[in-house]
Parts: sequence; C-alpha cells; structure tokens
Amino acid sequence: MTPDQLLPRKACLETSYAFSRTFNSRNMEFYWYPLWCQTLFDLVASAPNLIVAPQFPVWIVKHNDQLEGADDGDDPEEVEELERTAQGERGVAGGIQVTGNEVEEEGDHEPEVGAGDISFASTIPENDTESVLVDFAVVSLTAVAQSEEKIRYGGWRITAATACLLVEVKRFASRSLKNDELDADIKLHIEEARSDLMVQAGLLFLQDETRDSVMVIAAAGPYWSGTTIHRDNVKYTMDLHSSNDPNYQPPGKQHLDKKPKWNKILRLDGASSAAASEARLRTICKKMRGVGDQKTNAE
Repeated sequence: MTPDQLLPRKACLETSYAFSRTFNSRNMEFYWYPLWCQTLFDLVASAPNLIVAPQFPVWIVKHNDQLEGADDGDDPEEVEELERTAQGERGVAGGIQVTGNEVEEEGDHEPEVGAGDISFASTIPENDTESVLVDFAVVSLTAVAQSEEKIRYGGWRITAATACLLVEVKRFASRSLKNDELDADIKLHIEEARSDLMVQAGLLFLQDETRDSVMVIAAAGPYWSGTTIHRDNVKYTMDLHSSNDPNYQPPGKQHLDKKPKWNKILRLDGASSAAASEARLRTICKKMRGVGDQKTNAE
C-alpha cells in the first residue's frame, strides 16, 4: 500500500476511533483531535512555510516570576555544538591575537526574549487566565537563511509568524439523536465553536494591530463550517477584552459584534459532501499560501 493510500485509511480509523462507544464512551471532543490534526497536516503538507500549531495561544500574559533564561528552550544539540565551538574559540584566542575585523559588531546576535517577557496585546486583562488556547492554528512562517558564521536552529532565523487559520473543535452531537434532531444538535455545537472563534479572533487582533482578518473553521466532530472574521466583526469583543475593568461595557450599538456569513456545514468524509469539503479545504490552503507570499513580498 502506497503512502497516498494510507492517508484516507488513517482518516477512516480516526473517525471510527472518535465514534467508538468503547474508546469514547463519554463522547468527548478530545477524540476528534486526531482526525482534525491529520486533516490539517495533510492540507499543508506541500507548503513548506505553513505549519500546524495545536493549542495555539492567542493571549499571552506577562509573568515576572517565571521568566526564562536566555538559553531556556534552546535545541540541546545546537547548544552542545555552540559550547564546543565556544570552547574551541577560547582555546584559539589564548594563543592568537584577535584582529579588529574579527571582532563581532554590536547587533550581530539576534536578541533573545523569554516567553514570559512577551505580551502581544496593547493591554492585559487583570485575571488569572494566562492565555486563551485555540485547538489548532495554521501558522505561516517567514524565515531568512543565516550565514555560516551564525548557523543556528538549522541555519534559519524566523522573521515573521502569521496565524492564517484558527480551528475550534467541539464534541459530536448526542448519539441518541436522529434526523432533524441530530442536525439541530450538530448545528448547536458548531455555533458554540463559532462563538469561541469570535472571541479568539478579537484577541488575535489585539495582539497584532496590523491584522484585519483571519480565516476560521468551527467543527463538531467531523462536521465543519468556515468563514473569514474581519476586525470590524469583533469590535465589541476587542473593546471588552482591552478594558482592565471586568465589568466594563462598551457604550453604543456601534460597538456590537457583527456576525460574519458562515458557509454551509459539511462533513469531512460524508458520502454526499466529501468532494465539496475537500474542494473548500483546498481553497483555504490556497488563500493561506497567499498570506505567506504577501508577507514575504512586504519584507
């Protein structure tokens, strides 16, 4: 069996695993993550700069008491190589005078920032929440090759990271339902995911003032619907979360969120909708590639 033939089989196994009353007796959403993880990885497999990021944070709160050191989180293999190189340089420097043109200039090194130092939002809500996590995000990375003297992290330095797609997955509908009742319950769970995505998009726009829109997928089990959320759609959410007062309410109807137009609910592997679902996913991937191209051209 070829690798291409294995992929559809994986999707079938992942779907069966999530539907299984033996393994998913409580009908939990967690069991649908493998299917969506596989779907997203397959979707961007041919795009080298698009990566799938599970549990993607859209709000980072500063913690002064948990700051990472400059080297925390470094690749162990590269740290070891850097240490060997540094030891070698110290040994050589002990017997050879370093000339002026060999001295590193200020700014040669990329500044190191600990994750605890970062807050992308203009203001931080005063609560105990460290971050809001999206189930999955597809991130477009822009990188530049490093010179041989500065090879680190495989020889590439990331210059930009853009979340192109946010995916929120909810559990499937009650298994006891059928026909219209089943359809209504599926829609109810997808509406829940849509509501979460509106908040997540608003927080994403607070992180990055240059962002005007983000593509999103709201899913309930294998069923899903998508849209593009624009900054104008979530002005109320942004105002609400940018206030330090948890009881703050933005004044005026002009601040109310405007619901975007969501496309039709499809099933990933449905007999009548699999082709339409695949075509829609390909369109999303094409748009995500365009986001990366725009970012590269802008730089």
